[in-house]
Amino acid sequence: MKALIGANGMGLETYLDELRTEFPDVEFVHEPSRENLATALADADIYMGWINREIFTQAKNLKWIQSPSSGANYYVAIPELVASDVLLTSAVGTHSACLADSVFAMLLSFTRGIRQFILRQQKHEWSLRELRNTLCELTNQTIGLIGFGSVGRATARRAQAFDMRILAVDAYPGVKPDYVEALMGLDGLPKLLAESDVVVVTVPYTKDTDHMIGAEQFAQMKDGAYLIVISRGGIVDEEAMIAALHSGKLAGAASDVFAQEPLPEDSPLWDEPTLLITPHAAGGTQYEGAHVMEIFKENLAKFLKGELPLRNQVNKELGW
Repeated sequence: MKALIGANGMGLETYLDELRTEFPDVEFVHEPSRENLATALADADIYMGWINREIFTQAKNLKWIQSPSSGANYYVAIPELVASDVLLTSAVGTHSACLADSVFAMLLSFTRGIRQFILRQQKHEWSLRELRNTLCELTNQTIGLIGFGSVGRATARRAQAFDMRILAVDAYPGVKPDYVEALMGLDGLPKLLAESDVVVVTVPYTKDTDHMIGAEQFAQMKDGAYLIVISRGGIVDEEAMIAALHSGKLAGAASDVFAQEPLPEDSPLWDEPTLLITPHAAGGTQYEGAHVMEIFKENLAKFLKGELPLRNQVNKELGW
């Protein structure tokens, strides 16, 4: 049994000695070069890393792929993988806390004027009179969470600490925490949009969530609301978002994810003054590698015993 760890920025290869001690019957290999990945995967049973269609179709021995990412959309875009018996597991839960932290960093950059203060600092401007009266606190403001999985729930816990009113929708709502006022199915989206001062998009990207938030949904939102997109690009219609910013329907928006990444140099999004852009970096955390490895080791133990489903096993047809 051979398990390959591919190129990654999380230091997953630093756990090789630990893995070899815990699973002595498995051969563990690290291939840091993407150019050599196809050759290294030729006889691998297990792979942890990113993969494209060309390389997957050459990996004839693969039985299970562990994604280091919370999202699975890049993998389920490979039709041969979806149609195969190869198991796919994600790192859902790994990035919940850091993404939720980023949601509030983005929101506070608007509500507490941080973004504007930084811009004024570069100009050596003391902007007390200009900006002090534009600041607001989050107490009693309504936050609407589109998606109530691990990221949505982590965001809700932080919103509770800010004494916010919390609404949420999800395709599979699950159990509602006491501090959440309403947890609805997706049919509750119009209510959420109409009542929320800030709307946070945390749903995964699938064929059902593609352009889920467009002109119709922006029209349903409160005037002067904020939008934060933290899960995947393609869920929000970016042209409709620009229009909502220009009209004042949105007081501001922040996005870590985009339909095309890296964001092209000529994208009009770069020059939107009330849009905060981060480069799909919100998943960064000092604990990332440890969290991913915890999932991998749990799954490896189950895989070797033939115990299914694995943790975070992806329904490849649904895409999550």
